Amino acid sequence: MKKKTMSYVMTGALSITILSGVPSSPAQAASPQLIKEQAAPAVTRSGTKSFAEVIADQAAALGIHIEGDDLETAAKKVRLAKLQKQADYYGIETENKEEKALRLQIKRAHEVDVHNMADYFGIETEGQRVKEIIASIADVNPEAAQQLNGFY
Repeated sequence: MKKKTMSYVMTGALSITILSGVPSSPAQAASPQLIKEQAAPAVTRSGTKSFAEVIADQAAALGIHIEGDDLETAAKKVRLAKLQKQADYYGIETENKEEKALRLQIKRAHEVDVHNMADYFGIETEGQRVKEIIASIADVNPEAAQQLNGFY
């Protein structure tokens, strides 16, 4: 009988403890979050660039004119120019191809290039991902791995 009474008392005490921690209205629930957000200091980073600056720098490096374009259009132009450059490197025809199909062809050509380089250096590729193979190539020849690492 004492065990049963004690379990009821403990269950009741635990219930009161749990219920007392829950706010009774949405306004009370929101107030601690607002206080945390207001008290948090602003985070500023020195030496970092905004996305727009990065896109502008990449466009200038690729020789693309993006003046007057919105950020999304400029980013798309830069992305397509990078794909075009990679396709030219691998000798892939880009005429009348969608971006996704072109990206897939470049990825496959890069994987073949990585496997050929691994075979040249005598590195086992069975069951390894492309990044793992490039890391193995880096152990043997860092310059070759750096050349392979720049794609997608």
